[in-house]
Amino acid sequence: MVFKQTLIAATMAVAAFGAALQGPDECGTIAPSPELLAAAAEMAAHEKQAAKNPNAKPAADVTVPVYLHVIAASQSKDDGYLSDADVTSTINGMNKHYKGLGFQFSVKGIDHTINTSWASDGDEMAMKKKLRKGDYRTLNLYFLPKLSPNGYCYYPTTASAGSDAFYRDGCTLRSNTYNNGQTTTHETGHWLGLIHTFEGGCSGPNDMVDDTPALVNSWSCNKNDDSCPDLPGKDPVTNFMSYGTCRSEFTAGQSARMKSMYKKFRA
Repeated sequence: MVFKQTLIAATMAVAAFGAALQGPDECGTIAPSPELLAAAAEMAAHEKQAAKNPNAKPAADVTVPVYLHVIAASQSKDDGYLSDADVTSTINGMNKHYKGLGFQFSVKGIDHTINTSWASDGDEMAMKKKLRKGDYRTLNLYFLPKLSPNGYCYYPTTASAGSDAFYRDGCTLRSNTYNNGQTTTHETGHWLGLIHTFEGGCSGPNDMVDDTPALVNSWSCNKNDDSCPDLPGKDPVTNFMSYGTCRSEFTAGQSARMKSMYKKFRA
């Protein structure tokens, strides 16, 4: 009986982990704006030219300051009250994912707020105007327990200090994704200007990065999948900006794009 109970508990834990990764609402980030798409198109041309000079000295890594905001309904972890160690581990994992890509992330502060409305993603702007710290180069991450998607983030834009776009900036993450090793990295990719690899499906314009093949969104981990057979390349199922449970990498083109976006909008 003890073994059976242990097996059931383990099965439930695995199911919960999978639920924290997979589902129709993986990411709630809105579609890229005309401003971002225009910038991406311009950057694609410059990056293609720069790629012809592989001996160019790479720029030094950007260290992004990060503030972590834990919003909960009570001081129980079940209600979203993550510890400092919990959310710091998220950043440690993300730094491994972004190593060699031009970015590292440094935690500058962690705060905890008990607010049942904010814990349900209510009154986003009031929450952010109260909690947000730093300038537009600063990444603010908000962890809260009741959120339909795993997370959502805002693309970089032209934002003056104190504007709604300035305060809105950052990523909101469902609390139980803090240790899945993928969601925070994915959402931060949006903050750095990356678009979903499957944007537009086989019709384009996709993510406007040359080395991420087009695909139709799926949850497959099969590297031989080719959902757009008339276009070059297999589905990038292991790419952090796709959906799925086996994401583990960015491409060189995405690294260049993040640097371009950061330089244009955040530096």
